[in-house]
Amino acid sequence: MREPVLDRSRYQNFKAEGAPDDFHHVAWKTMKYDEMIDFYSSLFDCKPLYTSEDLTFLTFDGEHHRIAIANTSAVLSKLGLFPKLMINALISLRNFVSHITPNLVGLDHISYKMDSIESWFNFYHKAKDKNLHPAWTINHGWISGIYYRDPDGHLVEVFYEHFRSAEEFRTTDAISPDFAEEPIGTNMDIDVLYEMYKSGTPFEELIVKGNTVPKGKRPVFGMEAVMNMRKKFK
Repeated sequence: MREPVLDRSRYQNFKAEGAPDDFHHVAWKTMKYDEMIDFYSSLFDCKPLYTSEDLTFLTFDGEHHRIAIANTSAVLSKLGLFPKLMINALISLRNFVSHITPNLVGLDHISYKMDSIESWFNFYHKAKDKNLHPAWTINHGWISGIYYRDPDGHLVEVFYEHFRSAEEFRTTDAISPDFAEEPIGTNMDIDVLYEMYKSGTPFEELIVKGNTVPKGKRPVFGMEAVMNMRKKFK
């Protein structure tokens, strides 16, 4: 059994010899080509540097692309009837399983950082205005995340950090003191949190796990939060 190890000293104080200089882009293969392009273009206000019937490079900053989307539907159309039926059945089964249980193997999510709680709330409301709604909102302890689900079912996280400096992260026990025991986090109601924020609730209270749970109710946390992403309390 693996014993939990928490070494906060490595934060902003370590770089592996084999580390790349930067993380650049994510690439998706999809048979929902137009839907995937529309989703990421809307979520991040992306623009295409290159687009065709087969491949699109989307960017949201000065880089040539941050998201690549490849259209694989033509491959399926060239297959015989039996392979095509099998692949469609497997895709349907995958989508069904992903709705009733978390992914057991493979990529869980991709994640993007906002610089402050203010910009995090702004992102949430702009996405909401575009009819993009979270699949999951959770306080992970060191960060709080909004998760969106793209047309192929992948989770996309947008988060802000609860600490304001590396020193605060390394030395302040008030920031997720239970992280070593419970690193997944607690489900939240982001609209309740926003009302707390607008009313002037101190930042130190905004980042507390379970702070949007009504009195008399219990928070949903840990693996139960993963299994019940939309359940805010019980």
